[in-house]
Amino acid sequence: SVPPGWSYNHDIELGRFLYDHSERELQCGDCTKEHLSSIEVSSQVEDCGAAHLTDNQTYTSWESNGPPGQHWVRLNMKKGAIVKKLWLMLDGQASSYIPRRVAVYGGAPNRLQHLRTVLINENSFQDVCILRDMKTHLPVLEIRILECRDQGYNVRLRGIKIRSFWEWDLILNADMFQPARLVRYPLLEGVNADVLYRRAVLIQRFVQILDSVLHYLIPLPEDSISTFNALR
Repeated sequence: SVPPGWSYNHDIELGRFLYDHSERELQCGDCTKEHLSSIEVSSQVEDCGAAHLTDNQTYTSWESNGPPGQHWVRLNMKKGAIVKKLWLMLDGQASSYIPRRVAVYGGAPNRLQHLRTVLINENSFQDVCILRDMKTHLPVLEIRILECRDQGYNVRLRGIKIRSFWEWDLILNADMFQPARLVRYPLLEGVNADVLYRRAVLIQRFVQILDSVLHYLIPLPEDSISTFNALR
């Protein structure tokens, strides 16, 4: 049942609270294998293939084999994975193979948008974070190596590392709704924590069910606008 005195505006505020507090405490471990569906590369040298980017071995690497400025690594993410941090693991054995400037693109496969361009410090020879704090799921992340150090021709990477979380991964419990956390949510202040918890579970369940059927509900472009208005 709907809590006494509860309104749609309370649901909106509770939804905002859940969004703001949805990221679980991330483990220090690497989430790459858990959240990465597949990986593609622009080119590769024999025995230095794309698989070495995720094998967690310090003595293997991926090396490109193509014209400068045309090297890229494409990460196909599992549905619902949201990237918190993305690192390049540099191979410091040869300076000319180390990326100097990289650009990160993300989105649907045919609609990638520029997210960030990073100039890697010349003194960096270890792990470099090139992307952080994404707020939504991006099906594809593409790392484009724009240039290497010392005018290098090809690029060599020891690996990639991802820290991420599932967009539906809310750790819900009544302890989330402590008064100190509700200061910026005036409609929720004074509401019993157990009531907020039960309502949050309901909202989360509704979102999961809606997400599973939404692609069946959205009208096709040729449908009349009245169909969409009815759905809305």
